[in-house]
Amino acid sequence: MSIYRKPKKSDWIKSLFFIGIYIAAISITAFLLLITHWYIWLALVAGGLFLLVLWHKKSTAYHCPICGNEFEISVLTDFFSPHGVAKDGDGWLYLKCPRCQSRTKMEILVKTRKIKHN
Repeated sequence: MSIYRKPKKSDWIKSLFFIGIYIAAISITAFLLLITHWYIWLALVAGGLFLLVLWHKKSTAYHCPICGNEFEISVLTDFFSPHGVAKDGDGWLYLKCPRCQSRTKMEILVKTRKIKHN
């Protein structure tokens, strides 16, 4: 049994919910903090973005369309890699496959269970 699966509609809704909370939080705090305490607001924006990317890294993996390899990436790679949505609605990240070394749009997968590292 694979530990990864294709994203379902509920996964997209969950992602949009978290992004919506982040946008609402930075928007509301902008009115309260931006003029007088801009450095606190900037810290909230950066901290919230880091938490969002960390959650995304912990809940997703990627599938190489060329060799079929399924793999995970680091938080920094997740943060700096180009993201997008294809015409069919599937999400992708532009990554280098660790197996075949090709750079292409990798299909996003959802982790179904945690991997035990020894």
